[in-house]
Amino acid sequence: MTGNLVSDLLISLVGIMVLVGISYLLGAMRSVVITSDAALDRLAFDEPDFRPGFSMIGEDGKAAAIISADERETAVVFAVGDGLATRRFRHGAVSLEKHGELIEFVLNEPSKQAVQLRAADSQIAEEWLLRLAGPRL
Repeated sequence: MTGNLVSDLLISLVGIMVLVGISYLLGAMRSVVITSDAALDRLAFDEPDFRPGFSMIGEDGKAAAIISADERETAVVFAVGDGLATRRFRHGAVSLEKHGELIEFVLNEPSKQAVQLRAADSQIAEEWLLRLAGPRL
């Protein structure tokens, strides 16, 4: 090092920022794309008692929604870096919002605040929003 405390700290901080930037870029480039088979495989592994019915894979391949065969529950499978994660919930337990062709599941949990599912168009998003809301009692 240079022997000057300020310049040594500055050099160290720049080096750390470069390493963090490289790590971020490498992680951001390794994002997984969800297919129907991958979503169902992950769901079967995480939730073996969930019986899938209707499903929709997002147009961007970053999320999928799967409604149970009895239409009482929904599971979402979503990309997290180079892996997949799942969340399962009863209809009405999660807030759903529609923004054009985007359906947003507001999970209200620390690990993931929202999962976004992109439909092909706004009409399909509206149909799925009604389907995901579950039957009216």
